[in-house]
This record gives sequence, C-alpha cells and structure tokens, in this order.
Amino acid sequence: MLGRPEDAEDAVQMAFLKLYRGVGQFQFGAKFSTYLFRIMLNVCFDMRQKRRGHPEQALAEEMEISHAPPVDLRLQLEEAINTLPERMRACFVLFAVEEIKQDEIAEILHLSVGTVKAQIFHAKARLRLLLADAPVEVKT
Repeated sequence: MLGRPEDAEDAVQMAFLKLYRGVGQFQFGAKFSTYLFRIMLNVCFDMRQKRRGHPEQALAEEMEISHAPPVDLRLQLEEAINTLPERMRACFVLFAVEEIKQDEIAEILHLSVGTVKAQIFHAKARLRLLLADAPVEVKT
C-alpha cells in the first residue's frame, strides 16, 4: 500500500500501537482480523495523506520509482500496483496479495461487495495495460 518497505514497517508499528490503545473499542461480534486490517489500512491512508502534504518528498519518490530501470516482473508489478488509486489498490492488495474474501474486504473498507468486485476488476484491467506496456527484463 505504501510502496516502500521502510514505510510499511513504520505502518505496522503504528497499527499495533493503535490496536493496543484501542482494543477496548473492539466489538467482539466482529472478526478480529477485520478490525486489525481496518486499523492497518487507516494507518496507510494517513501516511499517504501526510506524504501528499509534502509535495517535494512525494515528487522525489515518484521520480525515483518512474526512472528506475525495470529489474524483474515482480518489481514492475509492485510499481504498477502503487500507481492505482487508494481504494482500488486497497481492494486489489487485500484480495490478490492477502487472499481475503471479497465480502470481508467489503466489511474492512466499509464498501458494498459489488463495489469491491468492481474495484478489483478495474485494478486488474489497469495493471494489464500498465504491464503490457512495460518492458520485461528476464534474469538468467
């Protein structure tokens, strides 16, 4: 969701801190994993929002990603995923990477199942287009 391992590590630490502080608000009728994913996504959204508040940092990171030579398909896929809009990226990552069911994603993101399905469909279409245009470097 954040595009850089350092940011992801910071996000995990912040999410567990928020979980620890807010565990009293957890409603035991819900799944704990849904609650934890919601906290994690909120932290990621907050971090991306703060990054937008510093346009020079966001521009430097964007240029770093866009001018980097393609290393392999996995890196290209990660870069392509990072270009997706926030909600679309969240739906796609939770579904394709974390292998969470669409109804759970809908609950985590407070969306309808139909919206989640549409976001995943559009994410796949965008990724297909982005990756079709990207040169593939094969490691031997």
